[in-house]
Amino acid sequence: MDTIIPIKYLNSDGSSILKKAPKVNYRQLACRIIGEIPAEKILDDDELALYNEEIGIQFSPEIINANKLVVVVKATRLCNLRCTYCHSWAEGKGNTLTFFNLMRSIHRFLSIPNVKRFEFVWHGGEVTLLNVNYFKKLIWLQERFKKPDQVITNSVQTNAVNIPEDWLVFLKGIGMGVGISVDGIPEIHDSRRLDYRGRPTSHKVAAGMKKLRSYGIPYGALVVVDRDVYESNIEKMLSYFYEIGLTDIEFLNIVPDNRCQPGDDPGGSYITYHNYINFLSNVFRVWWDGYKDKINIRLFDGFIDSIKSSQKKISDCYWAGNCSQEIITLEPNGTVSACDKYVGAEGNNYGSIIDNNLASLLAKSDTNKNHLIEEKESYEKMHQCKWFHLCNGGCPHDRVTNRKHNPNYDGSCCGTGGLLETIRQTIAA
Repeated sequence: MDTIIPIKYLNSDGSSILKKAPKVNYRQLACRIIGEIPAEKILDDDELALYNEEIGIQFSPEIINANKLVVVVKATRLCNLRCTYCHSWAEGKGNTLTFFNLMRSIHRFLSIPNVKRFEFVWHGGEVTLLNVNYFKKLIWLQERFKKPDQVITNSVQTNAVNIPEDWLVFLKGIGMGVGISVDGIPEIHDSRRLDYRGRPTSHKVAAGMKKLRSYGIPYGALVVVDRDVYESNIEKMLSYFYEIGLTDIEFLNIVPDNRCQPGDDPGGSYITYHNYINFLSNVFRVWWDGYKDKINIRLFDGFIDSIKSSQKKISDCYWAGNCSQEIITLEPNGTVSACDKYVGAEGNNYGSIIDNNLASLLAKSDTNKNHLIEEKESYEKMHQCKWFHLCNGGCPHDRVTNRKHNPNYDGSCCGTGGLLETIRQTIAA
């Protein structure tokens, strides 16, 4: 959010004139203001004692093989929904990131010498179950530990069924964008995105979006594509999204239980990556004909720009390459792992960031080493594909899942080419 503000200046003769001041990034300004709050005004006595001890510690971690770091922070695994396909929620003690673990992990991450950009994605469970002061403290900690040349962004993922008013005020004041989980039309959404009492939630999500709009808070949605969404009426779905004011969308393919082995049944909701790409191709055609000026689908915009300019890379993590080194998940107990799509996979835990630096954890992890090997081998097989320069072989988790559950997967192409060819032909026409 950059804004040019007119400022009154005085001429040498005493008269005044309005000039435009330099652009101000209000998100960064808001964070800086929070960071300037005195420690004793934002922390309680116990937290203040921990912080005063922490600032006396100097970490000297090694570099990592990434220019940016995306940290999916499982601030809490607690949730007020019981989605039928979700593996991310948990109950009981120890499922919320403590102040010390929050402080130490932020300190560790921001000490990495070669990383200049950090993207913190505050995830759950449901993060808005936590007190909003928790997030003021995390931004305060970021500002206290960041280096002058580092850039930090924050975003929040929520189910939007019951966003408290103080959260809305905070999100508005900080200029933070919000991601909302939606699963298509109400008939589908309400068949699996249920609250803890088994009640449907689509009407609450629509009401939550209305609240966000009333506060001027930007939001978009993540739509999980499973068998039901795949087989649904696309025109009806996009029309519904537009009707409820949902005009910024990303589609995600469903993640099967990572404990499944090759040959195991991934479940009736699972669709192959080939099905997923077919779905996206069909959505693109309907979107292009009737909704491209009404609904923003960032994936399509990114691919269109990249096809028109072959030198332009796609920023979305699924097609950016090197995501095994750039994206990690932080758990409430301070352990780190790969992208959250791998949750539940054997050996996915890299170890605790509380007592170790990230470079050491990555170097010691057999899982991370396997990710690097898989990436290298896949690139060698796929680099001859005409679309490889755009998709970089797709998401590594999708490649692994394809090998597990798609007997027709040959490994020479990730499968995204079908969508890219559809987009190319459409914009050419």
